[in-house]
Amino acid sequence: MAQFSSLNVQPAVERAAGADFPRLARRLFGNVRLDFSGSGPRESRLVSAMLGPCRLSRLSADRHMVHGERVVTGDAPDMVKLIIQTEGNSTLHQGGRRLPVGPSSVVLYDPANPYVLANPEAVDLLMLQVPRSAVATLTGGGVKRPLTAALIPGSLHRVLFSMMESTIREIETLGEGERARLGQTMLELVATMVNTSKEQQRSSSRSLDLLKERIKDYVAANLGRPELGAPEIARKMGCSLRYVYRAFENEDITPADYIWSERLKKARDILASRPAAPGVIGDVAFSLGFSSSAHFSRAFRSHFHETPSQWCRATRAGRPV
Repeated sequence: MAQFSSLNVQPAVERAAGADFPRLARRLFGNVRLDFSGSGPRESRLVSAMLGPCRLSRLSADRHMVHGERVVTGDAPDMVKLIIQTEGNSTLHQGGRRLPVGPSSVVLYDPANPYVLANPEAVDLLMLQVPRSAVATLTGGGVKRPLTAALIPGSLHRVLFSMMESTIREIETLGEGERARLGQTMLELVATMVNTSKEQQRSSSRSLDLLKERIKDYVAANLGRPELGAPEIARKMGCSLRYVYRAFENEDITPADYIWSERLKKARDILASRPAAPGVIGDVAFSLGFSSSAHFSRAFRSHFHETPSQWCRATRAGRPV
């Protein structure tokens, strides 16, 4: 009689605990390196099953570090990972971002991009692995950077979490067809969430662009007011102070930097158009909100690499403005 073990067929549901935990994790999740501190993974547990195109797992692990440098190599699963943490606090480092992951956190990331997941305390989580090709097809792109969300009641994330939780709890009773249908439904939920997140990002970007244009118009009309600043702008725009700062993130400057830069540009234009006269530099400085001529001169020189007087002499000598 043939021995079933020789067929190398994996069971429908796979489990591991203690010292077996890291070995099964590496086989199911890719070429990851797990560093356990203290007494090692003796209290760690893992249960996992394929759901058609997806893999669903529950992990309960002692504190440890996950190093994912070349996860998708060889026979490693080519899948995007979605984590829903239920216990413990962690930090995901990927692509220059540092993302806190705590209870009720939802994180979707692509392990093909190097990452480190720090778990300084014991964690419990659900993980759904989704084929990268399917996500790219359903979303018209892919997951370029980690996406995060919270389990808000009534949200798609909460629906997905409830489905994952009940499925893993009843996994032993589900047939292959039921598991496949559940996996397809979860895959479509993930794709919808990614599309929604992208649309929200695009909408937020458009809103910030419009806000920035409104701010720039307001600044241009109020350069002479010494009290002009981010708090006043937030009040006039009817938005939070944080939103005012976010409007200038893409330009890598603060609102204050922008205001003072615009004041200096305006001052330079005024000085170029006025005839030489005693006190003209001071008049321009005070008219644009500078506290003194000295303050104005220092800022002007720092920005344009010459003093206001040098600028005036050079423009009157015929240098193009």
